[in-house]
Amino acid sequence: MNQITRLFLPVYKSAFVVLVAFLAQNIQAQNKVNAELAYRRIFVSSIQSSNHSDWPQNDTYANSIRFLLGYHINNYLNVNAGMGLDGYYGSYSANTIPIVVNVKYTIGGLSKGLFLMAEGGPQITFSGAQAPGYMMLGAIGYKLKLSRLLRLNFMAGYNFQKSTEGNHWFDDDAQRSGMFIGTSISL
Repeated sequence: MNQITRLFLPVYKSAFVVLVAFLAQNIQAQNKVNAELAYRRIFVSSIQSSNHSDWPQNDTYANSIRFLLGYHINNYLNVNAGMGLDGYYGSYSANTIPIVVNVKYTIGGLSKGLFLMAEGGPQITFSGAQAPGYMMLGAIGYKLKLSRLLRLNFMAGYNFQKSTEGNHWFDDDAQRSGMFIGTSISL
């Protein structure tokens, strides 16, 4: 386990447990609590490896899903915690489970409008002999109001992911980054 993950994983786990407990106690305040299901397609444009400088990059992409639970602090600011599954495919593939904190600022208010989003956290890897790593992203998007409770979100942004892969012969720090597009449904 790398030093960053070892340092932040307990913090994220604790924040996730506190957030879920808080949401369970305040479920009656439906207008403050939200849930979101997101899909993103990541177009990996850069792969950096400490041991392999010649990895082809043009065939690597990722599919990403997230389930987030959160709280509307006010009509503009929303804080979420959740987890998902990221599948990186192509020359340098990996499967990860990110545990994330997601912050969204909506410029047009709670119902609709432009939003800015940041997300990050540690990730558990389960491809080969990988050690945990971390991911982070930033995005801009637009939120459409479909009904009193249902929102449809469109977003585009930049994604960065790092993990340590290795076996008994070598350790290799792998970094994957690129642009993404995505959509989500939120309550």
